Amino acid sequence: MYINQNLSDEDVKAISSMPTEMLEEKLIADVAAMTSLLSKRDKHFFNCLSYLICSHRIDIKIVVPKAGGIAHQKFGILTDANNDKVCFSGSLNFTASALLRNIETIDCYTSWEEGNIGRISKSEDDFESIFSGKSEAVLTYEPTVLNDFIKTKYPSPDVEQLLEEEAELIAKLSSPNASSFTPYELDVDNDELHFPYSTGPFEYQTNAYKNWVENNYHGIFAMATGTGKTITSLNCVLQEYKKTGIYNVLILVPSIDLVNQWIGEVAKFNVPSHKTYVVNGQTDWRKSLTQLSTVVKWGGAQDFVIISTYDSFKNPYFLDLIEAMNENMILIADEAHNVGSPQVREVFEKLSIKKRIALSATPKRAYDIEGTMAIESFFNDQPPYCCSFSMEEAIHCNPPRLMEYLYFPRIAYLDEAEMRQYIKLTKVLLQYFNKDELSLKNNKEATELLMKRKRIIHKAQDKYRVFEDIISELVAQNKAEYCFVYAPEGKDFRVDNSQRILETLKDIVNTRYPDITTNTYLGGEKHKKEKLKSFADGHIDMLFAMKCLDEGVDVPRAEVGVFTSSTGNPRQFIQRRGRLLRVHPQKRFARIYDIIVTPNYKLYPDAETYEMERSLVKGELTRVAYFASLASNYHLACESIQDMLDYYNLEVGTLIKELEKQ
Repeated sequence: MYINQNLSDEDVKAISSMPTEMLEEKLIADVAAMTSLLSKRDKHFFNCLSYLICSHRIDIKIVVPKAGGIAHQKFGILTDANNDKVCFSGSLNFTASALLRNIETIDCYTSWEEGNIGRISKSEDDFESIFSGKSEAVLTYEPTVLNDFIKTKYPSPDVEQLLEEEAELIAKLSSPNASSFTPYELDVDNDELHFPYSTGPFEYQTNAYKNWVENNYHGIFAMATGTGKTITSLNCVLQEYKKTGIYNVLILVPSIDLVNQWIGEVAKFNVPSHKTYVVNGQTDWRKSLTQLSTVVKWGGAQDFVIISTYDSFKNPYFLDLIEAMNENMILIADEAHNVGSPQVREVFEKLSIKKRIALSATPKRAYDIEGTMAIESFFNDQPPYCCSFSMEEAIHCNPPRLMEYLYFPRIAYLDEAEMRQYIKLTKVLLQYFNKDELSLKNNKEATELLMKRKRIIHKAQDKYRVFEDIISELVAQNKAEYCFVYAPEGKDFRVDNSQRILETLKDIVNTRYPDITTNTYLGGEKHKKEKLKSFADGHIDMLFAMKCLDEGVDVPRAEVGVFTSSTGNPRQFIQRRGRLLRVHPQKRFARIYDIIVTPNYKLYPDAETYEMERSLVKGELTRVAYFASLASNYHLACESIQDMLDYYNLEVGTLIKELEKQ
């Protein structure tokens, strides 16, 4: 597609003389006005276009002729699986005037007809030159903002939903009343909130709303990563809007990345962008929210959605504004385990918003009973919660909401030098071990010793051998793409003072397999979104990440995960697995490789430290058992750790049952 840049003299004058703030408001209003004129057929067209963009089956370029004028070419080359080609040039509008009265032409020629090969080759060269930006005659731009707008304003359903909509439109055009149906027919409820997909909410999403209402508009939605927590909560907003005719929503999230994701999700429900307010450290929100608060305070009925980070939510001025307009407000707390932190908990204790929804794949805070109790108290809910939709249900429901996966645990052992250091620290730790409760005392000294041992585990040299074996296996199976690698986080986990473990792992791949494209995805980077897009488009084969992929960030098209960073935190490993299990039409299974570093006690047995070590290793194997429990290759996954289970007298089924009770 070509999109021309030309403006009229009137446009130029208006744009150059109008204050920027006013111009932006006018543009937003113009776009809203234009989209309100779209018929269902027009919207269907844009939904299809959005699907083609999201599935990377169409590319759009903005082309600007260097010498002025407009790009008015219409030509293309179609190629089939046998490399037969049809080339066309020109256009013929499919209207009565064009077909019956106008003088219009379109020229088509095929590769199997004699004399056309050179002509088609010339067209291909011309196309590639313009589309790639190599042409001397034009400037070629990527329409990033346009693509984002189309994907946000017209959220792409899956193919089945698009085909259903197409069938409905065809049926309407074919009906006896088809003559009264015009492409420009206006939607009566265009300005209304609506569910983004024609199929409507799933049964579990409908039940979530029903249970939330019955629980006095309080509830925790404990749903596996990737099963639509966002859509489920916004459906509650939609159902309340149908009853009250107004929507006032406050959404809390832990990161700016998630703020941006929620903006897109809210837009899918037809919330105009000028009614969405973003509150974080990067936006000047005080003026706009103060104006909104004043209007609401004086009795003005205003629809709004406020999306805020938890950090900004704690701001006293922001809280004062919220309190002034919370009468009809619905609070949605995403990644709700954050509510249990002491600082956020303190704010929630004073909060008077009545309608509340907590979203989390893991509502229980790891090793923090008090924080977990606070969350359940603030949202007046306890297990099994208003909505519980487990990963097992998501994988095996019809249609499946999550992808099946294969799990491959791999053991790496500490070497002799590492074992000497490890055993030395372990024996010091013995004085803090309670043999009756089979647990370590919770004090500063024990924590510091555990951290020192953890550094030995993370820096284990055998891990690199195992990692290299995994990469070799992926290369041999042609699976070394759409792969992300988790590495240990934090400044303590470095190979030396200059290099992170993450960079060492990346260097291994770059050195041995230079054809594999790699990159890093770290916290605080400016170009994270571009990296994820490059990963989705296949320009980056392997993405090396640390903690910043744990909470809520969608990893498009991820098929393989290599976990080199063990974590005893259930929330982290549940979310990391969820990153991989998004359903994708070109993905049959997800693959998870999990490197487990363990002391080599079979070669260095120590009866004195056995019970304590068994207690600590049990936590790591519980994570492995949990991963294996839902894997399609469950028995194979268990077999690979059987020797370790036998040595420590542990059993997978028992570990899973104990985890479910937590």
